[in-house]
Amino acid sequence: MVDHHKRLYEQKPEYYYDGNNPYLLKRIKPDASCVLDVGCAKGNLGSVLRTRGITVYGIELFPEAAQEAEKKLDHVLCGDIETIELPYEQGSFDHIIFGDVLEHLIDPWAVLRKVKPFLKKNGSIIACIPNIAHISILHDLLLGKWTYMEWGLLDQTHLRFFTLTEIYKMFQITGYYITDLERIVYPNPQMDPLIHWLDHIRSSLLKDNPSFAVEANAFQYVVEAIINGEYSG
Repeated sequence: MVDHHKRLYEQKPEYYYDGNNPYLLKRIKPDASCVLDVGCAKGNLGSVLRTRGITVYGIELFPEAAQEAEKKLDHVLCGDIETIELPYEQGSFDHIIFGDVLEHLIDPWAVLRKVKPFLKKNGSIIACIPNIAHISILHDLLLGKWTYMEWGLLDQTHLRFFTLTEIYKMFQITGYYITDLERIVYPNPQMDPLIHWLDHIRSSLLKDNPSFAVEANAFQYVVEAIINGEYSG
């Protein structure tokens, strides 16, 4: 299974590793001095942070991408975040970034626990996570489809799938508190009638989840979370 999963990554188009997510960048604190980018790919996001005077460490699974990232970041560790021993000092990072990474892991809950000691006292996790309850997925399910793709919500390398409720639950049970959440929405007016009728059915039969119509339009969520003990309300 591991070899098969690796082959799927090797089939990814080159641009898959070129990402530079502005939703993550804007959440980096102005006074941040050191950041860890988990799944740093070719280091493009980290290279922007370095222009701000921030020290950037990266972790990248695939050697080719890691070699490119080494040219841009202060330090890159090539390996699997789930299995490698992390060489950092405790309390090193203002932010630990998971840009579209957690859904690719076998046990993202364990990884969130694993990195916790390396956050500074006031540090935070910044993560971008796809929403499996997006209307495009619900539309295809009504047609009997669940088709994996090279990228997107049903990326064939995704191992875990999350709704908003499950995102909150994941961070809660791993000892974090989500302090901020942003919905990334790609409007599709053609889907609005389906959202309307599904929401009508939900309100008539299920009652729960009154924010269904809002969440059905969210393609991804960007969350910031701090260690729960640090939250003061």
